Amino acid sequence: MSQNQVTESYPAPAPADAYVAPPPAGYPTKDASDQNPVPVETTSKGDGFWKGCCAALCCCCVLDACF
Repeated sequence: MSQNQVTESYPAPAPADAYVAPPPAGYPTKDASDQNPVPVETTSKGDGFWKGCCAALCCCCVLDACF
């Protein structure tokens, strides 16, 4: 046997019937390209933040005027 040959590998390969934990949800895998890609659809969030902000300021002003 020559010095370049390796008789054991480290770590030893897992047996075929060993449990292998699946990757976390959303983790890309090799077979991800085989699946049909989901079309990306974006929507605008609108001006809800500014409406809410103005409503809160109006409430503060009304409450301040009442008390």
